Amino acid sequence: MDKQLKGVKNVSEAKLLFAQLERDEAVLREELDLLLDQQSLMDVKMTAFQKMLPGMRNLNRDTQEINAVVTKASTLAESVRSKVRVLDVAKSRVYASLKRVDDVIDLKSCVDGVQRAMDAGDYEQAAGHIHRYLALDESVLMDTTTDLAKGSSSTVSVSFGLLREAEARLKDLVRSKFAEASSHSDASSLERFLKVFPLLNLHEEGLKMLNGHLSQLVRDGSQKNLHVAAEAKGDRAGVVYADTLTLLYEGIARLIESYQPLVETYYGPVWVPELLRHLQLQCDEQVVLIVDQLRDERHLNHKVQTVTIAMNARSAAGAIRPNILELDTLLTELSLCSKRTELYFTFLARKIGGLQTEDRCSGEEILKNCRTKMVIQELIATYIPIEHYFLRESMNKAVSLDVCNADGLTSSMADDVFFVLQKSIRRALSSCSVDGACAMLNHASSLLLTEYKTVLQSKLKIASSSGLDLQSMLQGRLQARPSLSNIDSNKVDSLITLNNIEIVIGNIDTLAKELQTECSKLFSQSGDPRANKLEPCLADLSSANTTFKQMKESGMSKLVEICVVPRLKVCTDVIPTVSHVLSEEDLVNFEVNDPFVQQLISCLEGVLNELKGSLLVQVFGQVVIDVAGELALLLEAQLFKCTFNQLGGVQLDRELRALIAYISSMTQWPVRDKFSRLQQVVTILTLETLSEILDYWGSNAGPMIWRLSTLEVRRVLHLRVDFKADDVDRIKL
Repeated sequence: MDKQLKGVKNVSEAKLLFAQLERDEAVLREELDLLLDQQSLMDVKMTAFQKMLPGMRNLNRDTQEINAVVTKASTLAESVRSKVRVLDVAKSRVYASLKRVDDVIDLKSCVDGVQRAMDAGDYEQAAGHIHRYLALDESVLMDTTTDLAKGSSSTVSVSFGLLREAEARLKDLVRSKFAEASSHSDASSLERFLKVFPLLNLHEEGLKMLNGHLSQLVRDGSQKNLHVAAEAKGDRAGVVYADTLTLLYEGIARLIESYQPLVETYYGPVWVPELLRHLQLQCDEQVVLIVDQLRDERHLNHKVQTVTIAMNARSAAGAIRPNILELDTLLTELSLCSKRTELYFTFLARKIGGLQTEDRCSGEEILKNCRTKMVIQELIATYIPIEHYFLRESMNKAVSLDVCNADGLTSSMADDVFFVLQKSIRRALSSCSVDGACAMLNHASSLLLTEYKTVLQSKLKIASSSGLDLQSMLQGRLQARPSLSNIDSNKVDSLITLNNIEIVIGNIDTLAKELQTECSKLFSQSGDPRANKLEPCLADLSSANTTFKQMKESGMSKLVEICVVPRLKVCTDVIPTVSHVLSEEDLVNFEVNDPFVQQLISCLEGVLNELKGSLLVQVFGQVVIDVAGELALLLEAQLFKCTFNQLGGVQLDRELRALIAYISSMTQWPVRDKFSRLQQVVTILTLETLSEILDYWGSNAGPMIWRLSTLEVRRVLHLRVDFKADDVDRIKL
């Protein structure tokens, strides 16, 4: 503060310093007031603290006593800990001494026991003694006996020498006995001596000898089966190589079932992948031999070349075409080969899946790199073009042998084509090869949408271009049973082809659903990538229906256009000749004796009844819908040539209702929508006044959806003779 006073040089600086001092004084007063306010609380706390002082003195004394006790306990614990440490060292030395004594005793018992066991032929017990001997540390025992007594070390040395000699003799004996049992195929002796190898620390050698024996069994059995296959006759001769593969897989599976538990128990799980690897190598070798013999005996490569040439040559003259009956048996055999292989790999995968993680990885490598898989994949690659050829030729055969069925509505090729189609696809699926199944599904879809579609289209086009007459066509249909090779076959084909297309659509739907179910069962595991691969192919097969539905609709439209519309046109052409400007008396007379609609219904009844007996129910129902649509167009065109009063509109309403009621009785399909424009025309023609149209138009239409445009509504209003043309033109719609 003195320094600040000395620094003041003028009045303004003195005033600033004075103001600062006043502010500091105000802050100090506030703090002083706050302390004075807390004085009573501080007094209470000081009083409480003074009461606690005697207790604090006692607490200090108690703390010192506890400290002394803890210090004494710590010293005692440290002393005990050092003694316990000494005792632990002594205890471990005692245990080590006892163990060495036990080892010496075991050594003595091993020397005596191994000789007795070998003399008695109890090789398992002898191996047990040798196994105990191998677990002993010779150098430690020698040092121990040297410390105990003189001469003991020489005794131990002699014992070890005897056991080494016994070990060598026992190893040679076990090897020879195992080889003898292997040569005589003595399964019980094999199993007996197989258990001895691990006791002699010969895990690798024992497993190697076992693998050699099992490989020889697999090789001998496969060669025997191959020899039988080469001379096979009878019902199974056509699939004998598939049976040979099956016997090979079953034999290996039995060996795995028999020896895997033994190896896992006596050698350890780590050796199981080695057993599986050797068996799979032998399996690969035998599969190659079997498939090579199959290719030679079945002339597989030649047939593939012939099929390829025939597929490329198509219908060229002179092309050699393999017999599809022979190919059928061959394809069944190839499919069975793939199926049995997949079952075998499923068995292996289940066995490998039961192993521990590291061993399982080794087992999975065996499956991934085995040659059997590649050989069977090559076989499937051969199978696919042959199956494709078989399917195409069988479909062509079904088309060429097409005859009319007993009902006269459909022909044989509708079901025959799908019989061979589902046979080929199901055979491909049964092979359990996803690639083969996908390929055949794609080929089937392609054949349906190309060659089979072309056949059906050609029949429809030929029938259409031949100038169809409905009555003669139906007569021809009746005369055509049961063959389609009569004079009027072109005319008959139009109706039968429409029915066939309906059958085709139903067959595709049924087949696609059944195949979907079969694929779900075949690949039942959720998330199986193979099932995901098949789904697009099945979807393509199902989508083929879209093409056939369009073809059916086109055929029905052509049928109605050529066969029905001309006859209906004759009936509807009389509409303009009938007056629709009626009196009350005319309206009553027309109710009893209608001049038009009864004739039209009679004509329509004749046409539809003729078609009803010639078409399937589903096709006939859709034809009726098409007829209703065409009839509505004809009626609409003729009505715009007439004039009406309100009573004429009422009469037209009666006629339209009668017509719709009759057509509805001919089919379960809804037909009223086809006449919606005509019904709206009738609504306009029955208006009492011109302004009443506004109650039905625009925002007042309610649920009614107008199919007539504004221009068409005015045109209909102009048909009313009692509405002035100027008023119709002026009304705002």
